[in-house]
Amino acid sequence: MLKKLKDINWNHLYCFYEVAKAKSLKDGTKVLGVASSTASEQIKKMEETFSQKLFHRSSRGLILTKDGEKLFQHTREIFEAGSKLLDDVSISDVGGYSVTVGIEETLSHSVAAEFCSQYWDFYTQFGTVNTARQYEHQQLVENLNSGNIDWGISLRPPARKTIDYSKIGSFELVFCCHEDLYNEFIEKEDILRNIPLAQVSWDTNINESINNFLKEYDIQPKENIQSDHQEYIRKLCERGRCVMVTVDNPLEEYEGLKKFSIGKSLRVNLYALWPKKKENLISIKKLKDLITSKLESVPSNYSDHTYQIEVNEVSEDLLKN
Repeated sequence: MLKKLKDINWNHLYCFYEVAKAKSLKDGTKVLGVASSTASEQIKKMEETFSQKLFHRSSRGLILTKDGEKLFQHTREIFEAGSKLLDDVSISDVGGYSVTVGIEETLSHSVAAEFCSQYWDFYTQFGTVNTARQYEHQQLVENLNSGNIDWGISLRPPARKTIDYSKIGSFELVFCCHEDLYNEFIEKEDILRNIPLAQVSWDTNINESINNFLKEYDIQPKENIQSDHQEYIRKLCERGRCVMVTVDNPLEEYEGLKKFSIGKSLRVNLYALWPKKKENLISIKKLKDLITSKLESVPSNYSDHTYQIEVNEVSEDLLKN
C-alpha cells in the first residue's frame, strides 16, 4: 500500500505519463527509449499499484479511463514542472512543457493574437501554447509573479522590478458613429460633445487614454455610457444612439458606420511581460527571439500549413502522400 512519496515508482509513473500524452504505446516508447513490452509491463504494474484500470485498449490505440484521466492530470503538472526545472538549471534547451500566455482584456486582441500566433511557430517544437484572459494589468502582474502564467501581454509596462518587458506593437483608436449621424454635424468635435459616448467598462486603461485625449482637445461628452458588453455598444452605435471607440482595423467591416478621429493619432502600445527569474527558460528565450525577429519579418514558416505535421512527427502511414 502506498503511504509516502518514496513508495511510488517514479519511472513507472513517468512511463504512464508519456504513453498517456502520446495516446499510443508505440509513440510513447519512442520518447522513453524503451521497448513496447517494457512500457506495457510498467503500466500494468502502475494499475496494480493503484488498483485502478488506467487505459481502455482498442485497435485504434489507448484511451484513458476516468481514473487514468485523473492520474494523467496530476502527472502532467508534476512532469511539466520537472521539465521547467531542468530547463532552468541546464545549459541545454530542454522544453517539454506547455506555455500559458496571459492577455490583458482590451478592445484590440488582433495585435496580441497575431503575436501569440507567431510565438507558436517559435516554441511549438518544445510544447504547446495556451492563452488566458487577464481582466486588468495588476491581475496579469500578480499571475506572472505567482507562476500562474508564463508571460503576458499588457497595455502598459510593469512597475514591479521583478518583471521585465518589451514593446511588441501598437494599434490606433478611432471614434465611430452611424454615417447618417456623422453627416448631420458640421464639426466632428461636436458629435463627441452632443452624442453619448459609450465605453466598455472593463477596459480601464483604454478608457483612461480616451478621456485624457478628449481633455487635451477640451471635449467633454454630454453623456457617458458604460457597458460590460461591446456588442451592446455596437448595436446602439449602429442605430445612431451613441459614439463608440474602436480599433482602426482595415480588415474589419463597418457597414453603415463612419470612423473618424480628431487631432493627432491616438495610438496605444502593447508590451510583452515576463518574470526576470525565468529568463533562462526556453519559453522566454523564444519570446525574446520573436521580439527581435519582428523588427525584420514574420517567421519563415508562418505560411507553411504542413509545419505542424513535421513538428508533431506524424507517421507517414497516416498521410496521403
